Amino acid sequence: MSDIFNSEITKKNFIQFVWPSVLMMVFIAIYYGMDSVLVANMMGEGPLAALSIAYPIQGIQWGMTIMMASGSSAIVAIKMGEGNMQEANEKFTSITILSVIIGMVFSVLMLVFMTPLVDFLGATPALEGYVRDFLVITAFGCPWAFVSIMAEYYIRVDGHPGYALFLYIVGGVVHLVAAIILMGPCDMGLKGTAWANVLGLVASTAAGAAYFVIYKTNLKFVKFKYDWRFVGHCFANGSSEMVTESSAGITTFFFNMLTMKMAGATGVAAISVVLNIHYLCISVFLGYVMGVAPLISYFYGAKKYDKVNQVIGYSKKFILTFSVIAAVLVLTVGQFIVMVYERPGTELYEMCVTGVRFLCAALLLGGINVFASGFFTAYGNGVISAVISACRALIFIVIGMYLLSWIFGMTGIWLTLTFAELITLGVTSKMFSKYKDVYHYKII
Repeated sequence: MSDIFNSEITKKNFIQFVWPSVLMMVFIAIYYGMDSVLVANMMGEGPLAALSIAYPIQGIQWGMTIMMASGSSAIVAIKMGEGNMQEANEKFTSITILSVIIGMVFSVLMLVFMTPLVDFLGATPALEGYVRDFLVITAFGCPWAFVSIMAEYYIRVDGHPGYALFLYIVGGVVHLVAAIILMGPCDMGLKGTAWANVLGLVASTAAGAAYFVIYKTNLKFVKFKYDWRFVGHCFANGSSEMVTESSAGITTFFFNMLTMKMAGATGVAAISVVLNIHYLCISVFLGYVMGVAPLISYFYGAKKYDKVNQVIGYSKKFILTFSVIAAVLVLTVGQFIVMVYERPGTELYEMCVTGVRFLCAALLLGGINVFASGFFTAYGNGVISAVISACRALIFIVIGMYLLSWIFGMTGIWLTLTFAELITLGVTSKMFSKYKDVYHYKII
């Protein structure tokens, strides 16, 4: 267990504990985005559009995975803070085994229903083959995805966020090297991208398993009996993270449908690029709240409310600072970021640059909403966390994209994220005010 749990919080040990999670989420965002970069540069906008069409299924898979990992790890961290290690270990063991089973079921369902799945996603005849090839191979990676995410969350709860970062470095490097080889010399196209993704997940899982075999850990695998109320609590508590990740897939589906009608495959490819860049910026906030969540859960369980408020104080400064930095960056160097995906002078490039610049206001507003969702998950209040996530990542995005595109056309599509974050900010403020006495925190 990291010293920060059992000693005074200082800026130094706080940064040491949190920064690996921030870096890890940025690495994950790059990990997610590297497929788009490679496909855009090596295959063109058609396959890039196909990758975007296939993404909703991956979003739902990651949503289920992170729901189980984040929901259960918060509960286990609270038990650890209370000093009940036996119960913490039993819950850790049971949810890990269940994640393997669910990953296998998800894989089988994808393979059995592949044809109707591809049709439902709206792939055109020209893109259908690409989408099918990618998803068939992706299905084989589902069990590995579930286990690797579970390992990452629990290694961080165990007090070693640096090793959790190592998992993603290993997986990312394997993924990148494999993708370059399989898409380049082997000329496997999107199939190469999909196999590279699977190989990266296998590498991350192997590194996670090594942690629990080699290191002397606080969390251990023990005999257990399934507590289905605990499983239900995990699903409910992690529902906000499920909403966030799955909503990315669902909203991408709707974005694809609208932009295909308004701007064709070029529009779908542009949406893919802009959403990738948005996720890269938001990943800093996601990583931050992922890093502080175990601290909030542990100190709340130990009834050390002053330490929770100290964490909140650091959080306010971080969110304000990076929100401004991110907004300035997309305005000033957004066109250079787009050049990673597409050369200047093309229709796709111009469309992407416009979309990226519209991210400015969304990034100014989004940090506090992301933090609020993870904040309530850390307290075990998955319902409120899910409400905030659903508002910013699904409900107001779907409403906004249809309403604003009807009024402003493609400009309305680019305004959608800001619209959703702005309205959600009102919901977030209300929830912070409502629960401050329940959880003994001070936001202002």
